[in-house]
Amino acid sequence: MSITIESKNHAIDLGYVGFRRLRVKVAELTAPDIFEHYKKSMDGMQLYDEDERKVFYESYNAKIAELDKKYEGKMSDILDFLYESDCGAEMDVDHCRSIYEVIKDYNDDILYGYAGRKDCARFADFKKIVKDGIDSGDGFSWF
Repeated sequence: MSITIESKNHAIDLGYVGFRRLRVKVAELTAPDIFEHYKKSMDGMQLYDEDERKVFYESYNAKIAELDKKYEGKMSDILDFLYESDCGAEMDVDHCRSIYEVIKDYNDDILYGYAGRKDCARFADFKKIVKDGIDSGDGFSWF
């Protein structure tokens, strides 16, 4: 299974693990406390007791709201990007601007896409999509 992230003029394909790594990197670039909290997002999936899992996610979601309040809504668009469904979502121009502000000065050589493909997605490719979402006025989406 794969995820395609696309803007008006650009697209990349990556697996769910690559998409997770991409979002972890965006969280890391955003703020230390957002990064630390985001890294814990998968911990609840390891809880097999339904009541424990419910308590974990109630506490986890409360912390997201607390972080949003701490940053006075300035990180809301980033939090939206981090916590939207893997299955599909849309980010409008405002979201693109917020994400781009966080990622614009970063680059790496990590392969986020499929390593065997000549067009394997890298962080620079994601930045192109976000920037194109701003420039085109159409944002970006994934499915």
